[in-house]
Amino acid sequence: MDIHLSNNAQDVPFSFIVEELIAGNIEKSPAKYAVYKKMKGVAAIDLPDIEAAVTLIFGQGKLTIEAGIVQNPAIIINTSADLVTDLNLLNIRWGLPYYFDEAGRRVLAHIFTGRLKIKGMFLHTVLLTRLTIIMSVM
Repeated sequence: MDIHLSNNAQDVPFSFIVEELIAGNIEKSPAKYAVYKKMKGVAAIDLPDIEAAVTLIFGQGKLTIEAGIVQNPAIIINTSADLVTDLNLLNIRWGLPYYFDEAGRRVLAHIFTGRLKIKGMFLHTVLLTRLTIIMSVM
């Protein structure tokens, strides 16, 4: 597998977590690698409680991680650092995030209570679904 991943956000410690998570998931799973290769678009993760934000720029089988929120992301995930883990625990069934088990219900509860906000989730469902797939450890 040929993974082209550049981390230009080395001043943001959270960027290393994202980098290792995505690279590890892609290396272990041919299915996740196939999804990664199709990804195109810009998504950001903003964690105001730890003053960390990164932007993930996908295109042509490459991922570049930038510090902060740049390039007008199609998706912006805004939550606290402790809730990011819940997103990574989402199960994937039939190629989609599965919200009908404990992990899925927890993510939905975070959305409904406003502790997890995802700007662009209805306009850019393909990008969000693919991002969820490659970030999920399940």
